[in-house]
Amino acid sequence: MALLEAVRRHRAAEAEMRRRLRIDMDMGDTDAAALRWIVAEERAGRLPTSAGLSRELGVTTAATVKLVARLVASGDLAREPHPTDRRILSLRALPQAHERLHRTLGPMHERLRRVAESFGPAEQRVLIRFLDLLADAIAPPLDATPEQSAPRPGPPPGVTE
Repeated sequence: MALLEAVRRHRAAEAEMRRRLRIDMDMGDTDAAALRWIVAEERAGRLPTSAGLSRELGVTTAATVKLVARLVASGDLAREPHPTDRRILSLRALPQAHERLHRTLGPMHERLRRVAESFGPAEQRVLIRFLDLLADAIAPPLDATPEQSAPRPGPPPGVTE
C-alpha cells in the first residue's frame, strides 16, 4: 500500500504542476501539450505537422485547426509550407514559445533528470517496468479482452533484467 500511496502523491503533484503550468503559461493543458510536442519533434529533427499533432493529442482535425489557430494568434507558432509536399503545412514553434517552455519547464526537467540519474541501471529497469505496468493497468487498449488487459509478468519489451 505504501507504493500505491507514493503513486497517489506523485499524481497529485503532477496535477498541481499542470495547474501551475496553465497559470504560468496562460494556456490550457492541450495548448501546452501541443507546444511541448512540437518542440520535442523539432529537437528530434522531425517536421511537426497538424496531422501528427492530431494523432499525438488524440483530437479531431477540426480541434487541431482551432488549436493551431490559437497558437498562431498568440505568437507561439508559425505555419510553414512543407519542404517536400505542398499539400501539407508544417508547424514551427517560435522563439517566444521556446522561451516560455524553457522558463516554465526547464528547472523542473533538470530536477527530474537528477532524480532519474540517482538510480543505477538495475533500479531504473525495475522502475521502468513498474511504471509501464501501471500505465497498462490504467489504460488497457480499448479493444483488449480481460486476459489481454492483465499486467505483463516480465520486463517491458527491450528491457533485460
